[in-house]
Amino acid sequence: MSQHPHATGDLAWTVHHLAVAAAELDAAIARRMGLTAGDYLALKHLAVSPAPVGPVELGRMLGMTSGAATGLVDRLVRAGYARREPHLTDRRRQTVTTTPLARERLLDELRPLADDIASATARLTDGQRRTVAETLDRLATLHRKHAR
Repeated sequence: MSQHPHATGDLAWTVHHLAVAAAELDAAIARRMGLTAGDYLALKHLAVSPAPVGPVELGRMLGMTSGAATGLVDRLVRAGYARREPHLTDRRRQTVTTTPLARERLLDELRPLADDIASATARLTDGQRRTVAETLDRLATLHRKHAR
């Protein structure tokens, strides 16, 4: 029987294996929060976005039509996880932000993983931890590049 590619030390396959495991976790968290996988993905985008995101922009990020994105935002608002707010400079536009409930639920769901990651990396020096974090950040940038 052949080994899985990630078991051979191939870094690209190991990163892919991590991405698949992260997707499995996302699906589990979505279920626990009463969301579809797509709605949870949208919520994650909203939670990490450094700038305000409008419904149309959110739809573009997820490959959705503006109508489908409006429905998605409606579902997140009904669930209490998002709210619409007026755009700061354009009165015709809206932005979508996460609510305190959403942030609390996300932190509750992700805290056990964060604790386990801290335990798994406790033996790393500060320099090693910084190198790992910088490498993972570059890999995230590459993932986003290839998603475009």
